[in-house]
Amino acid sequence: MKTREIVCIHYVNEGTCDLGKKCSFYGHCQTCKTYKKKPGAKPNRTDARKQKNERFYRKSSSDY
Repeated sequence: MKTREIVCIHYVNEGTCDLGKKCSFYGHCQTCKTYKKKPGAKPNRTDARKQKNERFYRKSSSDY
């Protein structure tokens, strides 16, 4: 499964798309071939695991 966290330019709201498809953000939008991310849009959620790992590695690399 793909993890597209930024909405598509065609996405209007839950269940509606400019292309006439019945889509939901975590359903069809993840595999749509016409997906283009909306310019300037923020991610739907932040990846807390990635941020936590980066902080850990920065802290551990400065210890040496």
